[in-house]
Amino acid sequence: MEKITFIYNSSIVLISILISIFACVTTLDLLRRVHKAETKKSKNLWLAASASMMGIGIWSMHFTSILSLETGAEVIYNGPMTMFSLIAAIFISYASFYVFTFKEEITVSTLVPAAVLLGAGIIVMHHIGVKATLTNFHIEYNYFLVAMSIVSAAGLSFIAVFLFSKTIKESFSLYHIPVAAILSFGVCITHFIGMKSMTIYETHHDAGLLSSKTWEFSIGSNSVLFGIVVLNFIIVGLMHTLSLKERRNHEAKMNYMAYYDQLTGLPNRMKFQCNLRDAILRSEKNNHQLAVLFIDLDRFRLVNDTLGHQHGDRFLIKVGERLVENVPSEILIARHGGDEFILLLENTDESKVKKAAEQILSLFMKPFIIQEKEFFTTTSIGISMYPDDGKDVSSLMKNAYKAMHLAQKNGYNNYQFFVREDDTVHDRKIKIEQGLKKALHNNEFELYYQPQVHLKSRRIVGVEALLRWKHPELGNISPYEFIPVAENTGMIIPIGKWVIQEACRQIKLWQSAGIRIKIAVNVSALQFEDHQFIELVNESLSQNLLPPKYLELEITESVMQKINQSFAIIGKLKNIGIKVSIDDFGTGYSSLSVLSNLPIDVIKIDKSFVSKMMTNENTASLVKTIIEMGSNLNFGLIAEGIETEEQAEFLMQNGCHLGQGYLYSPPITKEEIGKLLNKENVV
Repeated sequence: MEKITFIYNSSIVLISILISIFACVTTLDLLRRVHKAETKKSKNLWLAASASMMGIGIWSMHFTSILSLETGAEVIYNGPMTMFSLIAAIFISYASFYVFTFKEEITVSTLVPAAVLLGAGIIVMHHIGVKATLTNFHIEYNYFLVAMSIVSAAGLSFIAVFLFSKTIKESFSLYHIPVAAILSFGVCITHFIGMKSMTIYETHHDAGLLSSKTWEFSIGSNSVLFGIVVLNFIIVGLMHTLSLKERRNHEAKMNYMAYYDQLTGLPNRMKFQCNLRDAILRSEKNNHQLAVLFIDLDRFRLVNDTLGHQHGDRFLIKVGERLVENVPSEILIARHGGDEFILLLENTDESKVKKAAEQILSLFMKPFIIQEKEFFTTTSIGISMYPDDGKDVSSLMKNAYKAMHLAQKNGYNNYQFFVREDDTVHDRKIKIEQGLKKALHNNEFELYYQPQVHLKSRRIVGVEALLRWKHPELGNISPYEFIPVAENTGMIIPIGKWVIQEACRQIKLWQSAGIRIKIAVNVSALQFEDHQFIELVNESLSQNLLPPKYLELEITESVMQKINQSFAIIGKLKNIGIKVSIDDFGTGYSSLSVLSNLPIDVIKIDKSFVSKMMTNENTASLVKTIIEMGSNLNFGLIAEGIETEEQAEFLMQNGCHLGQGYLYSPPITKEEIGKLLNKENVV
C-alpha cells in the first residue's frame, strides 16, 4: 500500500466554506418561519425546506471540499452511497429541527437533543461521504481527532441553536448572521478535522471495486460537481418560490386584516365604505335607491359588565352569525365597531327597507345562550336612503347614525328613518335643555297615573306614576324627549327626588281620603346609584308617615352594569320594606337566571313585546318564556302596553294576571285617577 498525500486547492476550499455559510444563513431564515407558521401544513412545509437546505448545504460543502483535493489520482464516487449521504443529512436535520421547534417555548430539554442530532447529521454525512469516494484506498483513523470532530459538531451546533433560540420569533436580522457563521464553522471544522484524522493508503486490485454489486454505480468528479450546482440551484429556486408564496399569503392576510373584522369575520367599516362608494355609483347610473341601516345593540355594556369582555366578544360573534344566517345574501352586513353593525341594501325602496328592518328586529326576539344562560337583547336601527338623505359615503353613514340615536330616544327596540333637522328642531333642543333647569322651580312638572289591574276582574291593584312636563312655550313634551336630556345634564337627580316626594305626598292624601293603593315610581339608573338615594326614600316615607309597602320602585335593566352595587342598594330597600321591580324587562341584556340572584319582587314585560306577540310567533314564544321562568322564580309579573282584549286573553292563558295599558286606562291626572279609585272602591 502506498500512502496518499494530498493538498487542498484554496480557491475551491473557500467556495465550500461560502456554500456552508450561505446554507446556514438560509436554513436559519427558513427555520424562523416554522415558528411563525399558523397552520400545521405550512409549518411542516417550512420544516422540510429548512431541513433540505441544511442537508444539501452540509453535503455540498463536503463534496466541494473533496473536489479541492489534489492527489494526483482520479477520484470517483460510489453513486448509491453518495446519494444516501445526502438523504441521511436531510433526514437527520429534519429530526433535529423538529425537536427544536415542536414546542412553543424552547428549553434546555429541547436544545440538547436538537444540537446532538444536528451534530450527528454533520458527522454521519461526513463519514458516509468519505466512504462514497471510490478510489482504491485503505483508511487508518486518529481516534482522538475523530472525537474532536464529534465534539466540535455537537458543541458548535448547541451554541448556534442556543443563540438562535433567543431570536427565533423575531424577523430575520443581522444578529442571525453570526449565529449562521458559528453553525457554518461547526460544519467546516468538523469536516476538516475529520479529514485530518484519516491516513489514506492507495491499494491496487485487478477487478473493479464495483463489479460484484450490480446495483452499484460510480460517478465521476464532474458529475458530483454538476450535482452540487444543480441541487443548490434547485434549493435557491425552491426558496424563492416559498418566499413568494409567503409574501402572497402575507399580503392576503394583511388585506383581510384591513378589510375584515378580526372578531366576527364580517367586513369592517373600511370594506363597507368601499362597497358603499361603488354602490352609490351603480345607483346613480341606474337611477336606483339604496339604504344604509345602522344597528346598535341596546345596552351592550351589560354583557361586558356582568359576564366579562371575553363573553361579550362571544355575544358579538353570535349576533354576527345570526345576522348572516337570516338576512338575505344580497344585503351586505358589516361590523362598524364595538356593538354596532351596518347593512347595505341596493336597488330598494322604503317599503322593502321597512320589511328588512322589521325582520332584523324580530331576529332578536330569540334569546342568546351564553354560559348556558339565556340573554335577551333588542336593537335600535337607524336608516338613511340614497339619494334623499345623502349622495356620498360620509353623509349616508352619518345620517343613518343620527337616525339610530333617534330610535334609541324613542325607547329602543325600533327603527327610524333619518329626519333632517332644521333650525326649528335645533332651537327646540336648546329650549328643552334650558327649560329643565327652571321647570322644578316653576312647578311645571306633574305626575300622571296609570292603573295596574287584575286582568280577569279588572280590579285596580296599583298605579304607576308617570312624569309629565308642560313647557310654558313648547307645551306638553314627551318623556322620551326630555328624560334623556335630563340624564345627560344631571338634572334627573333633582327631578327624580321631586317625583318620589310627590308620589309619597299623593299616597298620604289618598290614605287620608280612605284610599289604600300602592304607587310604582320609575327610578333612573343615575338616581339609583346616587349616594343619597336610600336616605331620600327613608325621608320621603317618614315625612308622610307612610308604611313602605305602599311605595314600589321600578328600575331598569341597566342596574346590571354594576351588579354588586345594585345588590347592595336593593338589599337596603328591601330592609326598609320597599318592593322593587324591573321595568321594560327583555329590552336589555339581563336574564331571568341572573335576576334571580337579586331580591327583585316584580318584572314588567315591555310593551314592545306585548304589541307584537299576537302577530309575531317569535315574540309570542319569548313572552311565554318570560312568564314561565318568572313564575318558576316566584316573581310577580305585570304586562305593559295592553291595548286589545286578545292581548289580555293571551297573557292570562299563559299565566300573567296583572297588567296596564290603554285597554284599561291611559295615564291620567291625579284628579281623574282619584275619581276612578273612588268609583272602583279601592279602600
